[in-house]
Amino acid sequence: MSFRKAFLLLAIVALVSASSAHAQFGVYGMFTVDRLSNIASSPEQTPNVTSTRANTVDPLGGTGGVYYDFKKLGPVTLGADLRGSILTTKRGAYQNFNGGGARIYSTLGGVRFVFHTPLAPLKPYAQGSFGLGRTDYGLLYTQAGVTNSGIVGNSPILRNNFEYEGIAGLDIKLLPILDYRVAEFAYGGLNPFGDKSHNYPIKQVSMGFVFHLPF
Repeated sequence: MSFRKAFLLLAIVALVSASSAHAQFGVYGMFTVDRLSNIASSPEQTPNVTSTRANTVDPLGGTGGVYYDFKKLGPVTLGADLRGSILTTKRGAYQNFNGGGARIYSTLGGVRFVFHTPLAPLKPYAQGSFGLGRTDYGLLYTQAGVTNSGIVGNSPILRNNFEYEGIAGLDIKLLPILDYRVAEFAYGGLNPFGDKSHNYPIKQVSMGFVFHLPF
């Protein structure tokens, strides 16, 4: 990058930061529970498996991310959010055995809106996020062998999907640099890339803590 381009980039960042006295950078970690549904009609199948499938799986795990709130627009502050999730469960989508379990690995970016309330410690927010979701849908895994109780799963087979979520949540200020994320609710879905078009709706609940610093 040339000096001129670097100077221009720094000038743009400075102007954006200076446009609001409420610019803020934050880092958060949450415990997350997902429900992935509409699996029974999935076009994906594990070879040689004819068992009836359940319609949902419920992976759980952690979500971590960062945000930058940079522009105040009346009672709302506009920001950007980047997050990742690792969610797993030992219970797959087959009804008579666990198979290889289920997992969802997500990387999402989006726009967030923080709403200012008469009670300053309360920070409700909403955002729209989209990105890449990798999952086995609770269905896909290599087969290690067959026993009297069913098929024993081995390694998962992950598929790439377009993932999207509409999110709403509430943070409560505990300390000048620490908030408690009471609850975050999300609804969205996974749509596979490639020729196996299908929609897998996602419902999600999270809670955790947020560390932030004003610029």
